[in-house]
Amino acid sequence: MVTSILKSALAAASIISIASGQQLSMPTPTYSGPANALTTVGCFSEAQPLVDQGTHQYQTDGICQRMCLQLSKPVMAMVDGSNCWCGDLKPPRGSEVDMSECNTPCNGYGDLKCGGPSKWAVFLTGITKNEIDYYEPEVSSTAAASTAAPQTSSATVVTVGGSTVIMTVPGSEPTQSGSKSESSGPNTAGIAAGAVVGVVVIAAIVGGVYFFLRQRKRKAVEEEYKRNAAVNDFIGGKPQAPAIPHSTTRALIQKR
Repeated sequence: MVTSILKSALAAASIISIASGQQLSMPTPTYSGPANALTTVGCFSEAQPLVDQGTHQYQTDGICQRMCLQLSKPVMAMVDGSNCWCGDLKPPRGSEVDMSECNTPCNGYGDLKCGGPSKWAVFLTGITKNEIDYYEPEVSSTAAASTAAPQTSSATVVTVGGSTVIMTVPGSEPTQSGSKSESSGPNTAGIAAGAVVGVVVIAAIVGGVYFFLRQRKRKAVEEEYKRNAAVNDFIGGKPQAPAIPHSTTRALIQKR
């Protein structure tokens, strides 16, 4: 009889200990200080950088608030009607959605809404009156896309020996008449100077070729004139004529 009673007592103690263990595994706020009114921030599709504090069978905004207050966190959030999240910053501003998506009833009180399916209802716990910032994820330098400004070119028209030469200078922008031109930097200035030097060199080459051909043509005319004069003198028995003057040569060149 005593043995059966002892066995019953031990079984009851085991049940109580198991039940107590299950209760202790559920996060329960121990904060007992004052709590200010909650301030609604909004509904978000992301929770960073808030941290999940677990689920509660009787979850409400009041229980979640005290959970975050005992952690000294100014921001709290609830999701799926059961889980409480705490943190120091609001979720990213870009993840905010319409408040109607946070419409899941709280486990502990159906008339309250504790977030939504994978949607976090975010509040300020009231632990501070300071402004709380939104969390902004850092963008790595390798992921940042770099864009280069497109280069334009301007054309410089130069007339050399009756021919038109067009020189294109890359990296500079043409300016409209009457507008103020901005400095295009030392690189563009160097390129422009090189282009001018190139134009001068081309002009010198073209001029040299032009005068060389003219001189060669003049000498050919002189030689032809001398040969004709020598033949005429030989036939007529006259002495050889003197060299033709340059003025006569130019007249003959122009006549031809």
